[in-house]
Amino acid sequence: MSSRTKVTLRRKADQVFARVDGQTEEIPVKLVWVRPVSGREHEISLIGPDKREIAMIWSLEELDPDSRLVAEEELSRRYLVPRITRVFRTEAQFGNRYWDVATDCGPKKFLMKDPHSNVTWISTDRLVIRDTLGNRYEIESLNRLDARSRAEVEKIL
Repeated sequence: MSSRTKVTLRRKADQVFARVDGQTEEIPVKLVWVRPVSGREHEISLIGPDKREIAMIWSLEELDPDSRLVAEEELSRRYLVPRITRVFRTEAQFGNRYWDVATDCGPKKFLMKDPHSNVTWISTDRLVIRDTLGNRYEIESLNRLDARSRAEVEKIL
């Protein structure tokens, strides 16, 4: 659909519904970032119950204030990415990487396999780590971590 598609969003209980181009029928949708790691704030796909895209929102700014609030809440729930603020301990055993960290959401312990496919470098200093359960964790800046935390990260990456 074109970037001029008018979309309004409304939440009913735990589900988001969309009305596209002034249609009277509301369709249950899931909102997903087209580029969840590198392209947030732009290009949101609305996926219908049949798992097909029913509309594309090019920017949250296209939405009316109420719809934008629904979209922001839904996307923040779907894409919660704790930020690692400190690395207490890392260990590599038999190809597995074990992490014990502090995040902005509290302490976390997780397991990561192959760093080549589970670490996304956003810049030379910023990275996103995906654990074996599909959860993502972000290190906003390796340089801003304390020396011990940086050493733990470098030990297993």
